[in-house]
Amino acid sequence: MHKTSEQKRGLSHSVYEKLCKSLLPLTRPHYSSLIGVWTYGLFACIYDIAPELVALCGLSPVPEMILNTAEIEMDEVMKKKLQKLDESLRHPAGSSAVDSLCEETASLSTSRKKKKKKKKKIHQEVGSQESEQQNKEEPCPDTVVTSIEESNSSVQPFTHPDENSREWRQISRRWRSKLEKLANIDSSNTNRLGNLTLVLTDEFRIAKGSDGTEVFLGLRDDGTEVAVKRMIKFNYQDLRNEEEFLRLPELDDPSIVRYVDFAEDAHFGYLVLQLCEYSLEEYIQDHLPDDRAERSLVLKKLVKEVLCSLQVLHDKKTKVLHRDIKPQNVLIGRTRLADFGISRRLKQGETTLRTSIAGTRCWKAKETINQKVNTGYKRSSDIQVAGMLVYYILSGGHHPFGEDVDCEYNISRGRYSLEHLEDDVAKDLVKWMINENPNERPTVEQTLAHPFFWTDDRYNVILMTFVFRLYRIDDTADCNRFLKSSQESAVSENIGKRERG
Repeated sequence: MHKTSEQKRGLSHSVYEKLCKSLLPLTRPHYSSLIGVWTYGLFACIYDIAPELVALCGLSPVPEMILNTAEIEMDEVMKKKLQKLDESLRHPAGSSAVDSLCEETASLSTSRKKKKKKKKKIHQEVGSQESEQQNKEEPCPDTVVTSIEESNSSVQPFTHPDENSREWRQISRRWRSKLEKLANIDSSNTNRLGNLTLVLTDEFRIAKGSDGTEVFLGLRDDGTEVAVKRMIKFNYQDLRNEEEFLRLPELDDPSIVRYVDFAEDAHFGYLVLQLCEYSLEEYIQDHLPDDRAERSLVLKKLVKEVLCSLQVLHDKKTKVLHRDIKPQNVLIGRTRLADFGISRRLKQGETTLRTSIAGTRCWKAKETINQKVNTGYKRSSDIQVAGMLVYYILSGGHHPFGEDVDCEYNISRGRYSLEHLEDDVAKDLVKWMINENPNERPTVEQTLAHPFFWTDDRYNVILMTFVFRLYRIDDTADCNRFLKSSQESAVSENIGKRERG
């Protein structure tokens, strides 16, 4: 039977109270941010049911590192719950849930007092009707009566009485202060573009490209935070091209940056997109976890999400070649590919695109570097550049073909170094992807099936299956004994070699 939140509070109050006390120690800084994420996530769920317990248990606001880790580890629903919890802990007086509970408690208190008065009247002489009516209408001494206008309730926390203020549905952490200013800035200082408000000044510009593209923060009339790409009109074909791709139904996917709108004025074109927190370049440089094990998990997750994004593009129905994969064109929340300005779609039955050189310096496939020997752009060309990006992620910001002036020369000669990778399985994946021969590179589906992404359970099952078939072992117990004895033999042999050496 479905229970209301009031019923859940009444039936399980003591359970939630004990749970809060048990979880509180796990929010201390010496625990990993991954533990912190899921602990605060549990508190966020409890807050939905019993906000007063969370408000009174001594929980501190959600630390910045926890919120950053949540961007990687949690889905959109949980991230919003966590942001709601953080906001309530930072501004407790404005928590609508707690205010609501206080009103319920006050109402209950008033009701009980009235009942007591009623009982008292049975044993007392009935006073005048007028006096009795006054007592009923009088508020109880411990009940605070506050009008909606006077209260600090945050039912609509980002809608302000100021005529110049506008609705703001807060999601972004990084751009919060700028968006707050944008939400309250005088209308005479803003630019209106359809249902969009933005300010075209350096203060609200969040990115700038070498081709004249600028990206500004914006707010839609419904309060949605957006990023607005602006390009001068006589040179904005790439912007139009990107809009066409992002409007494809096949690209309506969580792995691809979300299209919101397109507009233009007399001089510029404006592409309105989902606002993300960081580029991959920024995230790798400044926002990775310090804990080694946790960092490894986050990096593997980033790699998988990049390849899942590419899988959406390379799908047989979609058939889109990105042609400009690089750290700046991967956006972080959930990892998403972005910037489809020079992307192209293959026609039915087509596997190769004959076109001019595409891509950014050092982020090009070997076969596209030299225009004279350009053999065309294929899915495998995207794969080689994605392999460079995989190494960039796993190595913490290095390029397999070197830096600066030597990079493209090394790509054209197939000279690379994987010195910043310790994991041999990861090295194998990168080598496969950056192979100088396009025909020997994997498809994106093959990269996602690589052992680098296997869980321990899957690896063990495949290894045991191989042993079964190779040695015709009859049952799992025999297989386990065989694997154990083989491992012990290998260790003994290795120790013997070291002693002899």
